[in-house]
Amino acid sequence: MPILGAIGIIFQVYFVIHAIKNGKDRFWVYIIIFFPLVGCLVYFFIEVLPDLQTTHRAKSKAKKKRKLSYLKDQVELSPSVKNKKALAEHYLNKGRFNQAIELYQSCLEGVHENDPAIVEGICLAVFFNGDIEKAKSYLINLREIREEFKGDEFDLLFARACEELGEFDLALKEYPEIIKMFSGDEARCRYAMLLHKLGKKDDAKKHFNEIIKKAKYSPKFYKKSQKEWIDIAKNYV
Repeated sequence: MPILGAIGIIFQVYFVIHAIKNGKDRFWVYIIIFFPLVGCLVYFFIEVLPDLQTTHRAKSKAKKKRKLSYLKDQVELSPSVKNKKALAEHYLNKGRFNQAIELYQSCLEGVHENDPAIVEGICLAVFFNGDIEKAKSYLINLREIREEFKGDEFDLLFARACEELGEFDLALKEYPEIIKMFSGDEARCRYAMLLHKLGKKDDAKKHFNEIIKKAKYSPKFYKKSQKEWIDIAKNYV
């Protein structure tokens, strides 16, 4: 008990100093002094924690700015494919697709003309920039480069491109093959949604039920990672 009491006093003193030093309302001092445990807890959650979160966000934002500045400097100093690709990936992750596309395109020359990593990057940038027709052409090129069907996110992207372009027969052919190899429920869910859209509701329901059944017997981490698709399946059934 003496130790706990001493710790409580330390927290009281710390929070009182914190309140005065940071110009908090004077009533906090009285709350912390006259209601030690509750006062400290309330002050922490209302005043200290938000400040810590704001500081963390500010530091994170500053760090990201420094990284972008560094990557741009590297490209300016040495416009190598490696440096341009690194900057393009940063733009892609930040949703700055036009800048990413420009850099990726500048990399597709010489020995890097058919570099799978670069073509993958430009496929993503062009698709999410809304140029589906062009994205499809890049995805076809990627398939030729890889020389095999992988059933991964890029094959799924190809099926999505076909669907968005109204090439439903091709999309209906692609999705089932992807499902066989795809990790997660996105491919199956997108296939089921397409079936439902085309009026094949019984077939769609089978796939939605498969997603729900799988989720029922899956560990929590899987349910969390696939929540978007599980929720969609539940809404359709």
